Amino acid sequence: MSLLLCQVCGQPADRTEDGVLWLLPDFRDDWPGWPARMAAVEPPVCLDCVRVSVRYCPALRNGAAAVRVRDSTVVGVYGALYRPGPLCPVPVGIDTVPYDDPRVRWVQAERLVRELGESTIVPLETLTT
Repeated sequence: MSLLLCQVCGQPADRTEDGVLWLLPDFRDDWPGWPARMAAVEPPVCLDCVRVSVRYCPALRNGAAAVRVRDSTVVGVYGALYRPGPLCPVPVGIDTVPYDDPRVRWVQAERLVRELGESTIVPLETLTT
């Protein structure tokens, strides 16, 4: 995620003048302005892995959108959140925690989180032909 490598093969994600390619669950109908300011925990993809991602990724089975993101910033972590306990840390749950949140020191990070900035939705079929 920090190097913007493809989440499937580990090669560099596809990048054009329009931005880095991300495949995301399609929430256009639920969120005005989607995917702007969305917190992404899944890395981008390369063109060679688009078809396999859409076919096999459970998160994309109910509808995927291809998005070119011009800017994205690592803003936090996703993982197991703990709180102080009498003898040892006590598990609280799984959460996304921004770096400026004091709870971040109590997260056992599993993934980096990037906030997606300026982006363009791309017709998925143009990437899979």
